[in-house]
Parts: sequence; C-alpha cells; structure tokens
Amino acid sequence: MHATQHQLPPPGKIPVIYVTTADALASCINQLAQAEEIAFDLEFDRNNFTYGFNLCLMQIASDTHCYFIDPKAGLDMTLAFSLLENPAIHKVVHCSSEDLRLLHHLKCYPANLADTELYAKLLNYERTSLGAMIQQLFGIELDKKMQKVNWGLRPLRPEQLDYAANDVLYLLPLKALLEKQGAEKNMLPFFRDENNLLSSTIHSMEPKDNFLKKNDLRYLSPCQQYILNGLFSYRDKLAQQQNRPVHYIMNDETIRNLASNKISRSDFQNIKGIHPEVKNKDGQSNLFDYIKKLHIEANNKKLSHKRNYVHARNVHFITEKAAWELVKASIFTPIQNDISAQFGEHAMRFIFSTATVNAIVQGQLKIEEIKAPYRKMLIKSSAQKLGKDLSGFT
Repeated sequence: MHATQHQLPPPGKIPVIYVTTADALASCINQLAQAEEIAFDLEFDRNNFTYGFNLCLMQIASDTHCYFIDPKAGLDMTLAFSLLENPAIHKVVHCSSEDLRLLHHLKCYPANLADTELYAKLLNYERTSLGAMIQQLFGIELDKKMQKVNWGLRPLRPEQLDYAANDVLYLLPLKALLEKQGAEKNMLPFFRDENNLLSSTIHSMEPKDNFLKKNDLRYLSPCQQYILNGLFSYRDKLAQQQNRPVHYIMNDETIRNLASNKISRSDFQNIKGIHPEVKNKDGQSNLFDYIKKLHIEANNKKLSHKRNYVHARNVHFITEKAAWELVKASIFTPIQNDISAQFGEHAMRFIFSTATVNAIVQGQLKIEEIKAPYRKMLIKSSAQKLGKDLSGFT
C-alpha cells in the first residue's frame, strides 16, 4: 500500500499571493474564512540567526488559494491568529509541535487541528517527514535545501518562496489520502483522538530561570548546579542584549569549563568562538567578576558540594533495574508485540513506545493517565487477550 503513487492536483495551478499590506491581509482573511479546510505552516528562527523564537513567515492554503503572510511587514498578525483559532474551519498541519509552541507563545491557540504526520505514524509509515510522504505517495521529490536558511532576511529568494509554498500546497490532498487509508483500516477513531489531543494540548516555552539538563541535575552537586545555571543565565542575557543566538556568545562547552574552573582568566583570550563583547577587556572583567560572585553566593547559601546521584554500581539500583526489566519482559513487551502484529512495528512505536513503557514500569505514569483514549483501549485490550494483569499499573 505504501508504495502506491496517487494522482495529485498540480499545486502550480493554485495562485500564491504574498501578503505585505493591511488591505491584502484583510482580503486574504476574508477569502480563507469561507473555506471549510485550510492548511498552514510557519517559517521561524529559533536561536539560529537571532535571539529567541521568532515568527518569520506564515503560509496558509485552501484548495483554491495560497497566501504568504509576512510578519516582517508590520502586519496585525492577530487577524491571522483569529482565523487559526476559528473552530469551524479544519486546519491541516504536518509535524506541528514547534509551530504550535511558537503560536502558543504568541497567544494564538489554533483549534480543530489534524496533523498528517500523526496519521502517517499510525498507518505504519517508517519515513514520515513531509518530503518523504510526498515522495512515497505522489512520486514528487521536494527540494528541502531552504530548510535551514535565514527566514528573517528580506527579500525572500525565489527558492525560499517555492519551498514555503510546498510546505502547505500538498497538505490537503495528503490528508484526504491518509484518511482514506485510515478508513480502510478502521483507524479514523484513532485519528480523531489524536486530533482532539493535538487541539487541546498547550505547548509551553522552557523557563528562563533554569537552563540545566537532566544529567546536570542528576550528576552535579547543588553548588555546581547553581554556578552552571548562573553562567547559562548570564550568557542568555548577553545574547538578548546583542540579539544573537546564545551560541554566538559562548558555546556550551566553554560555559561548562568556566563553571568547573577549567578555564583561567589567562587562558580565556585563547578560547575560540567567543563574542567580542565578552572577549574584550571589559567583557572579560565582567564575566570573571560574575563567576566569583556566583561562588560567593553558593557558599553563602551553604549549597552542598556533594553529588548525590545513584551510582550504576549501587546494589539497590541494580536490583531495582533488574525488576523493571523483568516486568517489561513479562507484561509489556508481549503487549507491544501484540499491537505491532495488529498495526505494524512503526505504528506500535508511536502508540505504545518504549519510553511510555519505562515510565509506567518505573511508576512515573499510570495507564489511565495516557491522554489518547484509543491508546488506553488498545493496551488494555491486548493485556486482556494475553492474560496480562495490569492492576498495579492502571
């Protein structure tokens, strides 16, 4: 089924209109508001060329029109946001998590969503990127070279406009085809559950007061954590002042080496990849004064220098881990295998992933807390069929 190629309406026949004025935006919104279904995508910069998470372009297409709405032209984007929030209009997206995170950050909460990547995963496709799906189903190879370019620069190049159009022009026919395949496999209720979850989940930005990773929290002492987090915060403020990505200021390795006293002030001048505002005399002085200040604050707070992580050789940890593996092998791996036999291995990894199993076995998640109803139903159904007792995990 996945190798079959299908007829696709030629996207070149749909007019593409670049919106840069208030009048054009009003006309665009009025036209799109009449559609029952639209597709949208965003081009953004997230700490690649400028500081922060910035919207650079919004593409919206119906089955008759395609619009590029340019936020760099000073438009009132809340008009477009209202369109995306209209629950009467179906919106089709692909691999939408970062787009939705940015929109939620901008106080826009799109409703009535469908993500064709989620459809593809449920239908057991191995390669589910938009380019891969278009190539597999329609025999068209999309040029993805523009994916990493600076979308904040104007004017946009013709190749960028082609790339941006391709991100939305294929979504409506792709959704229709995948829903047809889903209907053949009686999976439309699964699609609806995923769509409801997608439309109701609020994506949040990482807090700006904590820059530490899981391993930092696990392996560093409270004192080390305080100093490292303070230096990451210092870099973030400098990046914001310069409107540059944080790695333009200093890379993570340099930050970590400074926090652990592996770089002295005399060595600092020879370190590469440091922004001139940090490397000049005043910048150096401010940085090393701040490091000294962090050490003093950590001592005043009486933060421990002891690392209190669980060592891999700890007997209790080894015993607990062995017990987890036994439960996984005896209860959950057979359930995964049963789901895989029904829907395919790639679909199983999406429906009941190993990460989800680990969270359940380690007591971090209850089966009843899984948000998509069909997933709970499938897990319980497989368990009942196989005679597996889930009473301690529900």
